[in-house]
Amino acid sequence: MLKESIDRFLCEYSKGSSDFSNITSIFSRLLQNLPDPSLEYVWFYSALNFYSSDFTSLHSLKQVLAVKDLFQLLVSCSSSCNVVKKVALLAPVIYELCHLVIDKKEVYEEVEGLLEGIVSYISIFCGSELEQDDRILDPNLNCCFIDLVRVWVVSKVGENCDFRENLRLFLPIVSDKVRDNVCMGCKVGQLAGVVMCEAFWLRLCLKFGLGSLREELAKDLRDCAVQMIAGFRNHYFLDGILRMLLEPALPVSSLLGCGDEVCLRQIVYDAVLTVEYSFLIPRKEVQLPCKSLKNFAVRWLLILDNALQSARDNNDQAKVTSYTSAFSKSRLPSELIKWVTCQTAMGGKMSTPNLSTPITLIKWLLIVEDLGVRVFDCDISKIHAKALICKSRVESELPIFMANGKLNDYHFFHTNNETRRHDKVDDDLEMVDFVDTEFSASPGLMKPIAVGGTKKRKEGRNIEDKPPVKIFKCHFHENTTSDKFSPLGNDNGLSGGSEVENSASDEDMEDMKQ
Repeated sequence: MLKESIDRFLCEYSKGSSDFSNITSIFSRLLQNLPDPSLEYVWFYSALNFYSSDFTSLHSLKQVLAVKDLFQLLVSCSSSCNVVKKVALLAPVIYELCHLVIDKKEVYEEVEGLLEGIVSYISIFCGSELEQDDRILDPNLNCCFIDLVRVWVVSKVGENCDFRENLRLFLPIVSDKVRDNVCMGCKVGQLAGVVMCEAFWLRLCLKFGLGSLREELAKDLRDCAVQMIAGFRNHYFLDGILRMLLEPALPVSSLLGCGDEVCLRQIVYDAVLTVEYSFLIPRKEVQLPCKSLKNFAVRWLLILDNALQSARDNNDQAKVTSYTSAFSKSRLPSELIKWVTCQTAMGGKMSTPNLSTPITLIKWLLIVEDLGVRVFDCDISKIHAKALICKSRVESELPIFMANGKLNDYHFFHTNNETRRHDKVDDDLEMVDFVDTEFSASPGLMKPIAVGGTKKRKEGRNIEDKPPVKIFKCHFHENTTSDKFSPLGNDNGLSGGSEVENSASDEDMEDMKQ
């Protein structure tokens, strides 16, 4: 019945009709008789009412009032629903507000006031209901979800039936990777997390347009971000924020002025990294950290190292101290190590890494992954981790001058176990090539230098005509003499602080000398 009603609505709307009273009355009675109506029924009923107001022909301020009426209708229809459904139902409201801000910036203040009320509503109903173990109450989106997305965007796309494009319009201020997780069959809680992400970014962006002084704005933005994170208390939401922070550009860059995106990124770094949120740590009765917490902790670790690198690049010692302190005080690294060491295949063999810096723990996790424990939930996280290691190597290795004062072509090579590690060296060098092409734009990641424009493989090295020079690693940010990267101890010959064989052209050496 829902599918047929959607088709009938789309047909009538395409003819210019705004009277859907016949269909509306049917779904009104249906909702009254259902103790816990599905998200799809409520969305369709609210869409019928919303389009009956002929929204597109209204003045800007009246459009804001119409969106407010839509919000109140969805709230009244969801009184018997659980909290994840209450929040997910608000997706059409956030959608309309986003496009109002994009198209009509004169209503910033009115939209900001309505959005503040929506954020308060979400915060009131979140809390203990959104704890990790309550996902048993989290239903799946059904097959009509795709059609309902089309219903909400029909005024902007007409007869377009491409779901991916429709979803991009419906969820406009989240990244593609976060948006792609929302599809038919996914959890309603995942959609709720995306709605919270959009409310979070939109509210912060609107504050840039209200004309506050820069110092006051920065403090206000940080306080606002911390309050929303603490109020929403949702893993899906905060994990989505971290995913977007790992990307080269924020999804709200089009809403911000010159330089505002950098400011916003730094503020969200502070809110996410320097505040310990109690809802992220499992309760005492939960003996092992859950998989979603593990995935969150990995992304948090990568974000923290990005933030540290950014602070060092800007010579901001206060930020470096703040982020280093956050790493040492946070329980997330220990929870991550606990998850790894409790895996059945590795339980009795693991040695605990030295938690001196984030990069130390990242190196250890990469070795654990190579030994068969799935630490990184997707290839992109692992690539980010390897890119950070590449950057760390470039920054921490210095060339050695020859006795005659000239800088010779330098080579990274091993004094121990050289033969056994040739394959590992090639893997590392190929990883640098890959990062060079794919992640040079990522914030906080240095673009590796291509050597002479040639592929860096051991078969192409020619070191016969030049005396070898040993390069010793100088670690400015960590003490490698005490770090044990190998999760299995020293017996297996693995070392996280491995040296890498390489060669460089005379032109590269001249650049480095200068």
